[in-house]
Amino acid sequence: MSTRAPSTGRRTRRRRSSVATRLVGMLLALGLVVTVLVLLVRLISPDGEDDNRSQAPAAQMSVPMTAPPTAVPTAVPTPALPAVDVTGWELRLIDFDHPLGEDFVPASLTDVGDGQQMDSRVAPAFLRLMQDAKAAGFGDAYVCSGYRDYATQHVIYFDNHVDVYMAQGMSEEEANAKARLAVNYPGTSEHQSGLCADVLEYAGQDMEPYIGGSGLMLWLEQHCAEYGFVVRYPDNKTGITGVEYEPWHLRYVGVEAARYIMDHGLCLEEFLEMYDPGLTATPVPTAVPTPIPGGVG
Repeated sequence: MSTRAPSTGRRTRRRRSSVATRLVGMLLALGLVVTVLVLLVRLISPDGEDDNRSQAPAAQMSVPMTAPPTAVPTAVPTPALPAVDVTGWELRLIDFDHPLGEDFVPASLTDVGDGQQMDSRVAPAFLRLMQDAKAAGFGDAYVCSGYRDYATQHVIYFDNHVDVYMAQGMSEEEANAKARLAVNYPGTSEHQSGLCADVLEYAGQDMEPYIGGSGLMLWLEQHCAEYGFVVRYPDNKTGITGVEYEPWHLRYVGVEAARYIMDHGLCLEEFLEMYDPGLTATPVPTAVPTPIPGGVG
C-alpha cells in the first residue's frame, strides 16, 4: 500500500490543474466575447460618444443654409394709390357740403359741340372722347349739357323740380329732398365748374337709369378713364354721393385718378377719403325717393 499513495496524489493534482485551466480559458473566451459585443454596440449605436463625435460634422454639413420659407399672404394687397394731388382743381369735390358758390365762373370755356361748353383745361380730352365714341359706332352721340351757370341751375332746381313737386302736394321739405336726388342745388352743381358733361346716345334721349349697362353708356363706362373722366354718380352709390345713378354724367379727374376709380368701382368721395377722410363729408339722405325720369345732375 505504501507504493500506490504517491500515484493517486499526482492524478488528483493533474485533474485540478486541468479544471483550472479550462475555467481560465472559459473566462478569457467570455471576456473576449463581451469585449467584441461592446465594440460592436459602440460602432452601430447613434448615441455612442465616439459615434457622436464622428457624425457631428457630417450632421452640421447636411443642414441647408437657406432662410425659412415666408408665409403665403391670405389676400392680395390693394394696389398703391396713384401719386396725385387730391387738393388740385381736377379733383375738387363739389356737392351740397362743398359748394362752389353763386359767383363761381370758370376762368376759360371752350366749345365742345351741340352748343355746349366746358372748362378749357378739360375740353381737348372730352373732344377726343367724343370723336372716339362716334368712331366706335355711336355716331349720334350728343352732348346734352356742359357748363351751366348759377342762374340756369337755379331755374332747373326750383322751377323744374321743387315747384312741380309742391304742386303735386308735397311739402317744401319733401320736394327739396326728392329734387336733390336728380339735380344739384344751385351753387353745388359740377356743371357750374365746367368739369363735367352729360352725354346721350342721341338728342332727346330720355335720361333714365335703365339706359346704363348697354350701348353708348357701357362704352363710356369702359373707356372714359382713358381720357381722364369717370362716371361721377355710379350705380349703388346714392347713399354716398346723394345723387341717383347717372351713367351719362362724366366728370374730369385726370387719367391716373380716373383709372383707379373706375378699375376699383369707386365714387369720387370714396377715392378722396382713401387719402384723407377730412377731404369729404358724406351726405346720406334719410330716405331714397323714387328716381326722377329726365333728371339732370
